[in-house]
Amino acid sequence: MLYDVIVVGAGPAGSTAARECVLLGSSVLLLDKAEFPRDKPCGGGVTVRAANLLPFEISPIVERVITGLRLTTRQSNGFERTFAGPLVYMTQRAKLDQFLVERAIDAGVTTRLGVGVKQVERLPDGVAVHTDDGRVQGRTMVIADGANGQVSKLSGIEVKPLHHVALEANVSPPGGVTEPWQSSLGLDLGGVPGGYGWIFPKGDHLNIGIGGWRHVGPDLREALQGLVKFYGFDQKDLWGIRGYHLPIRRQGSPLADGNIVLVGDAAGLIDPMMDEGIHSAIFSGRAAAKHIAEYVAGEVPDLDGYRRQIENELVPQLRVSRQFHDLFHLTPALHMAIERRTSIVWSVTCRILRGEQTYADVMRRHKNLGTIVEFVSDLIRVTPLLRRIAGLRDPAPPQRFFLRGQHR
Repeated sequence: MLYDVIVVGAGPAGSTAARECVLLGSSVLLLDKAEFPRDKPCGGGVTVRAANLLPFEISPIVERVITGLRLTTRQSNGFERTFAGPLVYMTQRAKLDQFLVERAIDAGVTTRLGVGVKQVERLPDGVAVHTDDGRVQGRTMVIADGANGQVSKLSGIEVKPLHHVALEANVSPPGGVTEPWQSSLGLDLGGVPGGYGWIFPKGDHLNIGIGGWRHVGPDLREALQGLVKFYGFDQKDLWGIRGYHLPIRRQGSPLADGNIVLVGDAAGLIDPMMDEGIHSAIFSGRAAAKHIAEYVAGEVPDLDGYRRQIENELVPQLRVSRQFHDLFHLTPALHMAIERRTSIVWSVTCRILRGEQTYADVMRRHKNLGTIVEFVSDLIRVTPLLRRIAGLRDPAPPQRFFLRGQHR
């Protein structure tokens, strides 16, 4: 059978793209090499802004509603912040992904789970995907196979993101989740170049992890042990220990190639400041479906409209997030000291998590601040000493200043 769309990868990006494509009138085959439900390394936090992109409630799989945050700096100097309403819905990725796949099936998506992709043929009028159980053909393809996926490479599309790495584990307190974690999560900042430590409460256990730039990978196990001890737990009680990559998109990295699009982590669409990718996954999945529907209907010659939409609407947010990330990791202790006294960052963060404001909005509304952020971010990127202090080892081009003939 010839499908209008073959979606490879059934995480939030892929299942969203598949569901939306069917609702717009396309026939869709959703493939994933894993059987579902399947577990996946992830903190499992769905921000309110991400949940609001879905046309249905995710309450059936929400285990905690987060309204507060406990911040520490290098495992000391803690203080708390609270908000009047929900900020993040805590889930387990196995349940979240299964829930989203079920919504796609309910919409009419055909699924083949537990089926890996072995080869991709680019045809004059579509794509042919060779899987573990045969060959299938589609007019278009959505690559949604995540941070470690190989389908882009099989399709002749080169994606070379920057990488954060993380190591996480779980602990089940004998008496269940206690205060202060009933409705709050914890972040420990400033201890890892380019990242942070965290403690996220689930229904009956806590997820504890730490991550940063790729070069900190060899030190993460020792750092996790220290973080677990700081939060009052014994490393012998940890279970589900695993590491993973978080791809950060490089400027100019491919988003579409003819009749193929990349969405979510496969395209590196992770928020660098928060290391959160579910919002971008759902956003890009919805955008892909819109442009695929136009292509299938013969209204456009290719899927470049998807690239333009992501570059116009989502990439600017990720770019500003990266600039804030650069600035924060240059002097994390200073920023935390300011936040302790003012709560300025907390109020902005709450609005961003709830989708009431974007990173770019902050830059537009506070132009002087925006200019400073852009200048310092670029200064870090072109100054070896500042790059070392900020923990930035992978090359990163400036975005506005010191362009040396480049266009923004």
